[in-house]
Amino acid sequence: MLTQSEAKVSMGSTREGPQQQLDRVFRVQREAFRRAPYPSAEQRRELMKRVPAMLLGNRARILAALDADLGGSAHTEGDLFEIIGVVQRAQFNVAHIRGWMKPVPKATDPVTQGNSKAYIKYQPKGVVGNMVAWNFPFDIALGPTLDALGAGNRVIIKPSELTPECGRLLSGMIAETFDEDQVAVVTGDLDFAKYFATKPWDHLVYTGGAVAGREVMRAAAANLVPVTLEMGGRNATVVGRDKVTDPTSISVIAGVKTLKRGQVCVTADHCLVPEESLSDFTDAFVAHMQQAFGADNAAGACGIINNRHIARLTGLVDQARESGAQVIQIGQDTTSGSRLMPFFVVVDPSDDLPLMQKEIFGPILPIKTYRSTQDVIDRVNAGDRPLGLYVFSDDRAFIDEITEHTQSGGVAVNAIAIQAGMPSMGFGGVGASGMGRHHGEEGFREFSNPRGYFERRAGGTFDLIIPPYGAGTRQLIDDVAYGPLVKQLRFAATTLPKNLMARFR
Repeated sequence: MLTQSEAKVSMGSTREGPQQQLDRVFRVQREAFRRAPYPSAEQRRELMKRVPAMLLGNRARILAALDADLGGSAHTEGDLFEIIGVVQRAQFNVAHIRGWMKPVPKATDPVTQGNSKAYIKYQPKGVVGNMVAWNFPFDIALGPTLDALGAGNRVIIKPSELTPECGRLLSGMIAETFDEDQVAVVTGDLDFAKYFATKPWDHLVYTGGAVAGREVMRAAAANLVPVTLEMGGRNATVVGRDKVTDPTSISVIAGVKTLKRGQVCVTADHCLVPEESLSDFTDAFVAHMQQAFGADNAAGACGIINNRHIARLTGLVDQARESGAQVIQIGQDTTSGSRLMPFFVVVDPSDDLPLMQKEIFGPILPIKTYRSTQDVIDRVNAGDRPLGLYVFSDDRAFIDEITEHTQSGGVAVNAIAIQAGMPSMGFGGVGASGMGRHHGEEGFREFSNPRGYFERRAGGTFDLIIPPYGAGTRQLIDDVAYGPLVKQLRFAATTLPKNLMARFR
């Protein structure tokens, strides 16, 4: 049975299609922003404080919607990442927003600028659009929204069409929690997603695949809209010689790969292990996976998003097997009507296989080898810059050489993906894995205009550098700018005391 807020959303959708609804809400938010373009810190805090109560009050419904859309038993993943993680982000932003809003002073020259003052003040941009990926339908919808609200903006969220139950629930929750001119949700299909990107947003956030990300950026460019793109990538997980059979390292790699059944943009896409230790690592990793996740196909994780992706992933495994690569299956075959696909380890596959060309985004882990640290660096640098790079080792020189000679959106040492979940640290990609940052202070600044202020005060040489030019201007150029050090010091010695005295007038 629909709640009042969901009924309101449903009734609205019968009167206007998604495009018409978006156009209307966009106008409403634009007008609201023009009336109140700089919300106070307390107003921003109050809006962000609504999110934890909204999530906690709808916990059971959120978990049910995740089950319906993602398959499997996604309750623990939902609690951890869609509710608790977002609550923590809200609490962090609320605690720090006053400090982030303070003007940032910039250096001035007391000789030429006297007692003038320069600073950066972070100004809200306006109306922010947020295009959400399907794998974390609440976290990705609400995380950037919190940062945008902290920066003083209005937000319109477009959920993924692949998670319709989550989208419907989110629409009702937001309508119940916020006024339409503050935060709104508009749902629609793929054609609507394309239309969404064409609006003249003040900032646009997109999370998803690189192919669609390029289209989003192309559409945004027509209106000179700044974008934040988070597009994943082939995240290498480098296992040092000191960690090849380390139980903790293996459990971390296996556990994170199991999360969302590998459908996470910052998961381990593939492992790089020492050539001489390939069998040792593979045996230890497979044994752990069989023991921890093999019996029930990791039923605690969500399923593959749809049958099309099951077919895609199965095709990657079949191609690897047909090429002669060793393929180890962990768990039972996918049964009819189930999306709990088993896990696969592919040992030393050829680099020309499709498996090794694009982000896997599923329960398949290729294991490749390296001979030297330079081999690792060359392999990482041969592809697009990944969203995450992971190094398992206690060898500081090994870690530093790899991380200093490669580029990625983020780095984790002896861990995977944690860098993407910290409320205090900006998260995003570089190159093909994306651009821009959200989370915490970096998110606040991402959705703000860093507006430079200069307040002229007594003293300085401002009158000499604007027309009409005179003898004083020539002296400033010839004797000070181009003159010898002694003349520069003499000018400073005569000017600086006057500027200092002017401060007390």
